[in-house]
Amino acid sequence: MKYGFLFILFFLLNAGAGQAQTTDSASNSMTTKFKVYGNCGMCENRIETAARLEGVTLADWDVDTKILTVTFDPAKVKPGQVHKAVAAVGHDTDKERADDAVYAKLHGCCQYERRQ
Repeated sequence: MKYGFLFILFFLLNAGAGQAQTTDSASNSMTTKFKVYGNCGMCENRIETAARLEGVTLADWDVDTKILTVTFDPAKVKPGQVHKAVAAVGHDTDKERADDAVYAKLHGCCQYERRQ
């Protein structure tokens, strides 16, 4: 019961983060979360594949919340590199904007409403 409460508390503290980072000192990994724009399962596959750079052990994009969760080794990769990799395949993040020409080549259902 006590552990269930702690899990729920941890989840609630991390659920609303625009970009949150946590560290796991036992495995020397960090987890970050940030917004990535997209619409569908094809977007999910493209985003997660692009985010799996060397040093990334988890890349999971939620189609409903538009939040990408990335667990990575900070000695091998930095969050900014993940932002750039995702933008390179046509998806804006909260820090990087995809090139207009790459965005235009996305499938019609993948063309999300872009910020100005």
